[in-house]
Amino acid sequence: MSNRHLARTIAMQSLFMWDFNGKKEADIKEIIKGNFSNFAPSFNDNGFVEKLIKGVMKNLSEIDKHIIKYATEWPLDQITITDRNILRIGVYELVFSEDIPPKVAINEAIEIAKTFGGESSGKFVNGVLGAIYKDRPELEKTGGSQSGKSPKEGLMGERQFSVGGVVYRRFPDGLKIALILDGHGRWTFSKGKIKPGEDYKKALIRELGEEMGLKELKIGEKIGEIELIVRDPDSKPCPKTVYMYLVEAVDDKLSPAQNTGELSDAKWYDFDEAEKTLGYDKSQEVWQKAKKMILK
Repeated sequence: MSNRHLARTIAMQSLFMWDFNGKKEADIKEIIKGNFSNFAPSFNDNGFVEKLIKGVMKNLSEIDKHIIKYATEWPLDQITITDRNILRIGVYELVFSEDIPPKVAINEAIEIAKTFGGESSGKFVNGVLGAIYKDRPELEKTGGSQSGKSPKEGLMGERQFSVGGVVYRRFPDGLKIALILDGHGRWTFSKGKIKPGEDYKKALIRELGEEMGLKELKIGEKIGEIELIVRDPDSKPCPKTVYMYLVEAVDDKLSPAQNTGELSDAKWYDFDEAEKTLGYDKSQEVWQKAKKMILK
């Protein structure tokens, strides 16, 4: 069982108990602690379970509206507690989470439903989440198109712009790249918003300094662009363009930012190891381009 799948399982079990006990927020931390102790005592998920549960609880009203709308034949209180909370996690990841690919959110929910739900739970969860996915073109277009615009961009918020870097360094034992461990528990490349008045170079140097502690940097060629959809529960979804650059590091000591809630670690990886570690399809695409540029 993958770490993420186990984390979602623990989150579902915790939400089940919370829901069964009348949604008492004071109980949730003890419930999570007890489930880790009982089911995964040596598992460290870097806060993913708690983040997932908090996301569901914070957006519960909107999440339940989605379930009510798309589970048309079942009143919310007549859906089993197991299926209801599997759906809540699935809707949260599908609609409100920025970096979880829609099909991953759906497939994970289906697998948990097959394991913990009834005979028809997998089909039921698939039907509800699949209907939401089909009814929201911006989900299908996460990652963008050649034009960089989704078909409903007029219904979305103002486009955001960020900059990121594939940071590499020549060590005595070979080339390595620097990755960060983000708030979702996945290894990826450092990136951040371009602030007003900043050009891409200034923004990138600031961001890499803040997230990785690197100061001596040589900004190289542009690798390409990543198109994302940012989902904030308090506003409309926003398209985001991330400009990615090659960056050669002079200093070698990584000092990841602490207590930001967005990342928890930074490490140097050999090329082959990094390729196996990167947690997002889009990061893999950027890496394949970057690797060719570094080695040419």
